[in-house]
Amino acid sequence: MVDSNFIQDRVARFKDAPWIEKDGKLTLGISVLGVGGIGSNTLFNLSRAVPANYYIFDMDNVEEHNIATQFFSQGSIGVKKVHSIRDMMVVFRTPSVIHGVIANITDYADWKRFITPITITGFDNMKARKHAFERWKECPERELFIDGRLKATSYEVYAVTPEREEEYEKTLFEDSEIPDDPCTFKQTGFFGMLIGARITNIVTNFLTNKYLEEDICEVPFKFKELGELCYVEVS
Repeated sequence: MVDSNFIQDRVARFKDAPWIEKDGKLTLGISVLGVGGIGSNTLFNLSRAVPANYYIFDMDNVEEHNIATQFFSQGSIGVKKVHSIRDMMVVFRTPSVIHGVIANITDYADWKRFITPITITGFDNMKARKHAFERWKECPERELFIDGRLKATSYEVYAVTPEREEEYEKTLFEDSEIPDDPCTFKQTGFFGMLIGARITNIVTNFLTNKYLEEDICEVPFKFKELGELCYVEVS
């Protein structure tokens, strides 16, 4: 557990960042659903930059093949991802509090307690994305829903605000339509870190606009990067 004095000291370190809550208290809540290749790397970047209460969902254990692409260590093998990533954040002394829920969001009855106005999904299937999006839409104070989609050397990030919900729904499709890539080349660690950093960038831009009450930072609906072409598309 990170002690409160440390959190206050670290928050003070970033006190001039526009997205930091100026009272120094951790009143902001952010949900990270799924802590695999997308979620674990996002949490590593985001929890160090944006002090908050993070509510993380995952039901899996860390496996050997996860070590190369996700933010876990060899000693994490066999441990629940929720527990391992929380321990990792303590090791890296993040100025945040991690609340772990070992559950599948599609089966979790008490989801209203943990779906926050800012919700980030790192799922590898459309069924879970759709379910999480529908639950977020039921949140009266919803602000930002982020959907990360990751392949070996490419990714897409959708940043959905309430007025863009219908636009986002057009990007959803059935899992049966997803091409079956080779199982040994579905993710790479460096693109996992890239998407985690990009999601962090989008969240900090959103919070900067919110706290300054000005639209001075870009929050794109879609951010796409293709590694082979060194190509970036923003819309």
